[in-house]
Amino acid sequence: MEEKEWLELLIENFPYQQYPEMRPVQQKAFEFESKVLATKKTPGIIEATTGAGKTAIGFTFLKGLEKKGIKPLFYIVPTKSGVETVKNQHPEVKTMFGKNEYDCLFYKKEVKADQAACSLLDCPHYVDQKTGKTRDKDVEPCPYYQDKYLAKQGGIIVCTMSFYLFTQFFSKEWPIPGGLVIDEVHQIAKAFRNSLKYEITDHHLKQEIALLQKIDPEQATLLENFLKKMVEIIKSKPPAKPNLLEDDEIRELMNTVIKVKVEDIEPKIKEAIRNGEIDPKKERETLKKMEMLIRDLNKYYRSFEYSLPSEKSEKPLNYTYAYYQKRWPKRKRAQYQLVIGAHHVAPLVQKLLSPHTLVYSATIGDEKYFSFETGIKGEFLRLSSEFPVDHTRIFLPTDTPNLAQRVRKKGDVGRILRKIIEACKSLEARALVLVVSEKERKRFTELARELNLDALTYGNGLRPKETVEKFKEGEGQVLVGTVANFGESIDLPKNICPVIFFLRPCYPKPDDPIAVFEEKRYKESKWGIWQWRVMTEALQARGRNIRYPEDYGVIFFISEQFRKFVYGGLPDWLEDAYKSTLTFEEAITETKQLLREINN
Repeated sequence: MEEKEWLELLIENFPYQQYPEMRPVQQKAFEFESKVLATKKTPGIIEATTGAGKTAIGFTFLKGLEKKGIKPLFYIVPTKSGVETVKNQHPEVKTMFGKNEYDCLFYKKEVKADQAACSLLDCPHYVDQKTGKTRDKDVEPCPYYQDKYLAKQGGIIVCTMSFYLFTQFFSKEWPIPGGLVIDEVHQIAKAFRNSLKYEITDHHLKQEIALLQKIDPEQATLLENFLKKMVEIIKSKPPAKPNLLEDDEIRELMNTVIKVKVEDIEPKIKEAIRNGEIDPKKERETLKKMEMLIRDLNKYYRSFEYSLPSEKSEKPLNYTYAYYQKRWPKRKRAQYQLVIGAHHVAPLVQKLLSPHTLVYSATIGDEKYFSFETGIKGEFLRLSSEFPVDHTRIFLPTDTPNLAQRVRKKGDVGRILRKIIEACKSLEARALVLVVSEKERKRFTELARELNLDALTYGNGLRPKETVEKFKEGEGQVLVGTVANFGESIDLPKNICPVIFFLRPCYPKPDDPIAVFEEKRYKESKWGIWQWRVMTEALQARGRNIRYPEDYGVIFFISEQFRKFVYGGLPDWLEDAYKSTLTFEEAITETKQLLREINN
């Protein structure tokens, strides 16, 4: 199809029933998409500010492909709440979640589906993914496999990045999509890393060995040899701190674990169930552990392999580090642990893209580092904002401290937190306070209580998501949390929270094993990657209270560290909002003036 024909198809499939009219930035996005589709220079990469209507842009892109008979079609987002948001905006889409969101009918809904060893059971409720029929007639279909079957029949499937990864990379239940939209694409490398990171502990292995001894004593002995080798290697390291493993240590672990023959275990378990030696109802937890063992043994070798240089990659793709306590830790069941994490996931992301891919975010930033981190390279469009810049301010006060670990003075953090609390009280406006560590969050909460500021935070059974909802409903004058929990993916529009304080950027700790790994892998170029990440976090934080043109909102970047990169990373339209020559008190005074405009 020609570019003009693609554009007509996209405009025709815009969801006019949900939106009164197409916005100018959306029209520009469709013109860009039609060019990408016509030239096949995929993927298309769009940077568009918060509130630009990106969800409708992605939905229209996939809807146009659907009208052309292209399938399957996936719209992926970082979180489950993001899936629900897309479903609320576009009810016709089909949603898929992980097994932990579905009841298990085999166990009479007493447990979630992820707690059942589905691969080892002849469950009557299982839905055949080709026919849509249950294994037994006239039984209620398994909700998880039923949803999966229905999703495979066509339409737009909305799911998390993690679900998409496991579906495409591990189970391979769907072919590579005919069309793919990735929302908040700056998070995809992080999401894949989190999904592929796992721990191997002595406690976990001892349980698996005990189970194997009942079914296959020979394999149990081989797994026990792996545990002994793991403990031997870990004990050679300094205690109470994470230590990256050396290449020869990883090879020793590989050579030990490969001797366990996982393919011999599964048929013996199924036979034991058929013969009545294992009662699947009574032994649910045992069976689940055995299923995990079969899955884990396959992962161990492959993950160790990726932690070493190879012919394809001179530098390792994974990192492996060890940690142990010299004495048995109180209230913890594991004394020794290995952590294996995927790091260089860019090739994996590239592998899972579609021939028709559209990705977008409000924070693409430097294209060089974006493509290095995510592996995504293609046609690029940076959309201007419809947001009035005089509705916002970006303050970098002249008299706030440098909170970098190596240069901060004793008491700096406590003093600036007190200053922020006093400012919140004087503003008579609600605020979001973003910190980096749990220690800082607890310190702020304690000081707020001492200084009579109504601060709302999570903990004591209250989850971060629930805390945000309570704040939106009017509880608390200040919402406080870590950047990891509140720095993005929460919306506080319509002047719910016109002021944000961001304490310091989230650079990695020097002795953090990931930082050590990146130091070895990237050398001096690591600083460019780290700057891109902290700039992305800064811009995401700035957008929490600015969603629509009628919103007002300011952000205070507190630590002097922010001066190194914030202005250089701002999109052109935001540069006039940047204020770096005022003291903290002068910036508070200007904020009060802006707040008076809101009230008037």
